[in-house]
Amino acid sequence: MRRWILGFVLLFFSACATKPGVNLASKACMVHKGLSTRAEVRYYLGPPRRVERLPDGREVWIYYEVKKDTLARIPGLGEKLGREKVEVLRITFSGDRVVDCIYYVSKPGT
Repeated sequence: MRRWILGFVLLFFSACATKPGVNLASKACMVHKGLSTRAEVRYYLGPPRRVERLPDGREVWIYYEVKKDTLARIPGLGEKLGREKVEVLRITFSGDRVVDCIYYVSKPGT
């Protein structure tokens, strides 16, 4: 029993000790409407997770990351106790320039 409690405490503190990385919100600040080019966006953000081509010729690059809180990372219990959110960054290009950049956060299932 004592080992089980010690294991749980170590697991909990190791999950709390993870350092947050650069998120999409901070990366979105590097993209400027009318100024940033495709090459610059790819350099700062890497390849997009998904690309959509619109009928009017514009192209939308979509980046997203799933973020889980500490409780959501616990195997077996995470789905019931924890919360997760999805950060999304949508960048629209017309030609080689950015014409729109939208960042938002959503919860799965909404």
